[in-house]
Amino acid sequence: MEIFIDRIDQPVTFGIDLYSFDVKPNQPFHGFKKVPRDPRFHIVHFQHSTVGVRYGYYFEADKLEYLQFEYDRTQELYKPRSLETEEARRDGYNKFQQLHPLMVPYPSVDEGDSWFEITKFVKMLDVKYIAGCSGHFVYMDSAVTTEEEKGILRKALAKGRHTGGTGLGGPVPQEELSLNYSAIVFKSKDAIRPEHKMQDFLDKSYYLNEVILPRHHHSSIYSLFGELQWAFLNALMFGNYASSLQWHNIVELLAFSSRIKTVLLAELDALLAAQLASLPSFYVDTLLNEDVWVRVLHDSHHSTELPNTGNAIRKLWPHLGEVDSEPDALLSSFDRPYAFQHDGDDDSGDENGPVVAERVIYR
Repeated sequence: MEIFIDRIDQPVTFGIDLYSFDVKPNQPFHGFKKVPRDPRFHIVHFQHSTVGVRYGYYFEADKLEYLQFEYDRTQELYKPRSLETEEARRDGYNKFQQLHPLMVPYPSVDEGDSWFEITKFVKMLDVKYIAGCSGHFVYMDSAVTTEEEKGILRKALAKGRHTGGTGLGGPVPQEELSLNYSAIVFKSKDAIRPEHKMQDFLDKSYYLNEVILPRHHHSSIYSLFGELQWAFLNALMFGNYASSLQWHNIVELLAFSSRIKTVLLAELDALLAAQLASLPSFYVDTLLNEDVWVRVLHDSHHSTELPNTGNAIRKLWPHLGEVDSEPDALLSSFDRPYAFQHDGDDDSGDENGPVVAERVIYR
């Protein structure tokens, strides 16, 4: 596959998958060539200054032969245009013959083939569903929020209009992109059954196997692995905060579910280790929640079955190898690393019972 880039009028950082480089105006650069079709899932990303928003487009290389990015001066971003008609493909072929000496070859696959490892379970159909998109491309940037957060904002704005004086009145946003990730709320009534409160709190197997997988993933744990990988990619590539939260949520859900087959745990271990190995050190403090990973390594049901994950985490945080797991560590996790805001609609009167979380934020 060949990817053409329109002329460069201002400094910009271009990237494809895990690779990026800076290009200056009038520099002889016209795109990427020999983009592999296996793996077929890729992303081209852009950033116009060191403080500018990074944005990009996911796509599948096996669906297109030629792809062109053109700069939209009105919106101040590059937009993709697929060359699909017979005439467009012919123009793409002629353009490639003319420009291929000025195009950058897709970087050689590294020894560990890290891009394949961190995308192997991602399915474009699921990505489009989560992003609410159709067509060949899925847009992403650091500011995109989740559908859950968008719903909370709608409620707050609606309440502001009706009550007046709250400062939240105004039009309710309708069109902005949001991510419809699987809604994972550990203190919700779906997650904790009244007759099994302690069991469901200590072991998330019921929530994983009877709620999350059937409701959001057609009972396929590999589909959940795909969401885990895509959430990580959005956090890694764009510093997307909502995706970092979802990534941690899924990691915690899996680590604290005892009913997972051994072969799946081995795949999960390789998946997480590859993700952590690809994480730049400067992201450690901003995208990783240390408390979650301490409990995954020392208190979860599979702490001894995720050796590669443990090694990768200890490379990022060497001091975690010195942490002693206390007998009541699981009970101490009632003090969550998140702050839960209750919606106030539950009138059950049970102050110590599970609550429905409205939002989740790092402390």
